[in-house]
Amino acid sequence: MRIPRFSAKASDMLVGRAQLRRWGARWGLERLDKSVRVEWSPRLSQSLGRVHVDRRLIRLSTQLAAAPRRIVREVFCHEVAHLAVRDLHGRHCQPHGPEWMALLRAAGFEPRRRIPWSPPPKRSKRRVLQRRQFIHRCPVCHLQRSAWRPVPQWLCADCVAAGLSGRLEILSPSKHPSV
Repeated sequence: MRIPRFSAKASDMLVGRAQLRRWGARWGLERLDKSVRVEWSPRLSQSLGRVHVDRRLIRLSTQLAAAPRRIVREVFCHEVAHLAVRDLHGRHCQPHGPEWMALLRAAGFEPRRRIPWSPPPKRSKRRVLQRRQFIHRCPVCHLQRSAWRPVPQWLCADCVAAGLSGRLEILSPSKHPSV
């Protein structure tokens, strides 16, 4: 998978093989760095990282590109520890059980299920979408309605009640200022 927002070299600096080697040596798993694949995923929006133990794959959220380096390392260690627990203790350990906690402590992190960090807020989609709306305006009473597409059958009810046609002018998104 292609790494969005930063290069492969930058990703190696953030979650490098050298770090995997150090954790593997500390945990008694000398070949850990050779068996783990790491991917960056823009689709991870509810969590910062995910491990697929049977595939030996760790997916990290691209949102981590904006995180402090210590947060990236902690998330990476959190996910790698899940793989290490499986290697050391087999399938029957709890995901965040005592074995996993011991590995995180040995790596220098406080074991926790959720890492308290959230990415900087994105620009609101609502505001972006509003710019694309079509404005329907009555030329007589200046009533306005908006829609995602032109709706020529809409009429101004007040003008129709007054005996006028009630037809609305439709302004395309490029012909009106932001709403």
